[in-house]
Amino acid sequence: MHPSRNSMRENSKQLRRQCLLVATLLLASCTQPSVDCTLSPNIADPTSTTSPIHDPSLINANGSYYVYSSSDLGSFYQSDNLRDWRLSGQVFDALPDWLVQQIPNADHIGAPDLAFYNGQYLYFYQSHISNTCDAATGLATNKSLDPESIDYQWVDRGLILRSKPHYTDINIYCGDENATFNAIDAHFFVDPDQTPWLVFGSTIGGIKLVELDPLTLKPLPNSEFVTLAQRFLLQDDPIIEAPHLRYRNGYYYLFVSFNHCCLAADTRYHVRVGRSRSITGPYFDAQHWPLYLGGGTPLITGDGDYIGTGHSDLFSERGHDWLVHHAKRPAEDYRAYLQIRKLRWLNNGWPSLCTEAA
Repeated sequence: MHPSRNSMRENSKQLRRQCLLVATLLLASCTQPSVDCTLSPNIADPTSTTSPIHDPSLINANGSYYVYSSSDLGSFYQSDNLRDWRLSGQVFDALPDWLVQQIPNADHIGAPDLAFYNGQYLYFYQSHISNTCDAATGLATNKSLDPESIDYQWVDRGLILRSKPHYTDINIYCGDENATFNAIDAHFFVDPDQTPWLVFGSTIGGIKLVELDPLTLKPLPNSEFVTLAQRFLLQDDPIIEAPHLRYRNGYYYLFVSFNHCCLAADTRYHVRVGRSRSITGPYFDAQHWPLYLGGGTPLITGDGDYIGTGHSDLFSERGHDWLVHHAKRPAEDYRAYLQIRKLRWLNNGWPSLCTEAA
């Protein structure tokens, strides 16, 4: 039996709609944005020790500011005023035994995330094999962040998340028996109901959210791994990573970084944001495009002589919010520097790094 002309026309319409959707996704994902305004200034003094700082996480502890950076063993920096910084030490003396057992070729402590929870400081960290999703996220805790305190001692709590290749010969398609994900760039978040969550992930599997056990801070048994954001993979630079969350006035705001962090002159790394009424999404950008289809409103895409303005963190103090991120200077062989910028909230509820005059 031959198909009717009506069914053929309907199939043709469906095909055209599908092709239009694919084309729209490609255009939305591939367009390189720009933020055309005067940015709020970076207040971290680049003549102090603000480099090399990658993937910064900033926290205030007992009147001192601490920034933790990706490095060989978890470097951290200290300041009294957010402007002048000094190197203060490292979290580990050697890579944790569990990490070496899980990933024998691990060579760094990356993408730190600092938080204070239930009377102790949390230090989430990750390590992975470069250009793969063979990765692990761990947790260490401390009663104090001051290296001079008698209470200062990092206690490693071990493995929190592990992503392994699903197939032995494909090392960019990973996860566990429950989901596909990359166990990197974890951010700890507590919602208004005091439920702890972990948002994490990158390109393969997208940005994930999982509920944590409030005691172990590991994913609850049989927890759902919810995809909050992802990008179309068949483009030149499909990377999405470095998520963090903020709750404000009934909305959850999801910040992410787009594109490859480290391509020298071709680096287009930048920060985007979306929001949702529910922590599990869906998240939409200011143009109402969903982040699970590649959306995201650009916050910062560069700063004068600096490029690669990404891998951000949000620091809040005395009613003010600051976007903390790294940026690279081409004139110094793309050396990474710490940058801290005041973040404003517009009347429409969206965050902005533009000055009020802009």
